[in-house]
Amino acid sequence: MMGKLDILIKDFNKQYKEEIVARGIPLIQTQKIPFSSPRANYMLYGGLPRGRIIEFAGEENGGKTTTALDIVANAQPLFDEEWEQEIKDLEAIDKRKKEQQARLDYLKARGPKQVVYADCENTLDEDWARNLGVDTDKMVLLKPQSQTAEQIFEMLLQMMETDEVGLVVIDSLGVMLSAQAYEKTMEEKTYGGIAAALTLFSKKAELLCNKYNCTLIGINQMRENMNSPYGGMITTGGKGWKHNCSIRLMFQKGSYIDERGNEIKRSAETPAGNQVLINVVKTKVCKPDRRVGYYTLNYETGIDKIVDTIEVALKYGIINQAGAWFNFVDIETGEIITDEEGEIIKVQGKPNLIEYLQNDPHLYNEISEKVSELISAK
Repeated sequence: MMGKLDILIKDFNKQYKEEIVARGIPLIQTQKIPFSSPRANYMLYGGLPRGRIIEFAGEENGGKTTTALDIVANAQPLFDEEWEQEIKDLEAIDKRKKEQQARLDYLKARGPKQVVYADCENTLDEDWARNLGVDTDKMVLLKPQSQTAEQIFEMLLQMMETDEVGLVVIDSLGVMLSAQAYEKTMEEKTYGGIAAALTLFSKKAELLCNKYNCTLIGINQMRENMNSPYGGMITTGGKGWKHNCSIRLMFQKGSYIDERGNEIKRSAETPAGNQVLINVVKTKVCKPDRRVGYYTLNYETGIDKIVDTIEVALKYGIINQAGAWFNFVDIETGEIITDEEGEIIKVQGKPNLIEYLQNDPHLYNEISEKVSELISAK
């Protein structure tokens, strides 16, 4: 015999056609969209969580857009694989139930989940996006012309409600104009900017992100805090937006690097890339014990996966360093890895180590897979 509370729980779930009330706390493995850089993945235990709102903030040229495009590039094949796997699993069922057949028909008609990119600044470099691995032909690109923030937000919410979108990127919040500001003249003052519209949007978006497993990235800028006598920098959008973000990352341009990955002076005329510094300001989805880090950006090839893999492999002891010499460790047995002739593989200097792994993709892939496995472990 059920108690009154159990009857209520059953009625609630029946009324809303979802299991919104249950006893105990179900253990749910948070799905992630990984960064290409193991260093960035290390900070957030595997990447950005799905079904959440995330803020990328910081000063100009800090790496926010590049990082967002990197997430897009990794999300697209992930969505394709998930779609193909679910169809394969449903087709493997001999006697499908009515709801299973309906789901299969729906998936075939819908296709993989898509990425929506709102280029509010109208500055998206498609060549750079493709260089980072983005399939621009498959991306839904929203390029507002004279639309207000409220109109853009409403369009994005309607797209999310279709359940056909897995990732939304807004680039950027700082250039959006509220309807109130749009209607006023240059002489008239406006207050609050897009804070009210963004707060309402983020509340609605949070529900849709959770319901449809859609990730929302809002790129934000820093501006002068005019309300404080002490000055300082704050982000656009008010406190409501910050509250609804599960993760907030602060970006800053780091040291310049040369072709071999070595740090060089700021005055260098032709750097090959730079470090992108990341500070985890807020996280509600993993332990906040990896707050500060960076990844390596090469201006020709994009995110330098090998350099960042080496750095994390050194942290976990997969690569061992003794002075200027490096060797490789089988982390399962603790033994030093040898070549086919039984000689210990030793490489002198980090530039030579990078080159060695570039020329031995099998060893690099083994190290990379182990790094990914250790990063995601709680």
